[in-house]
Amino acid sequence: MSITSVVTSKGQMTLPAPIRKAFKIGTQNRRVRFELCKDGSAKIYPVADALSLRGALADPSRPYDPKESEKALAAWGKEAARKGRR
Repeated sequence: MSITSVVTSKGQMTLPAPIRKAFKIGTQNRRVRFELCKDGSAKIYPVADALSLRGALADPSRPYDPKESEKALAAWGKEAARKGRR
């Protein structure tokens, strides 16, 4: 897929909607990181902020259950394989 965007006289650019949707980037002051590659291309990555990490840590009031972790990991593996990421 190829999408074109315009850079303004102030050096600003709007990320096209399909790119924002693919990277799950909202419109409210989200940060992205650009990486310049040796071949002259560039890559763009969404930068995680503190709010996007909410809930990533375990709930300290719930005891650790290894079986629950195994189930979650198996479900993640199936989903990744279904999406072709493995």
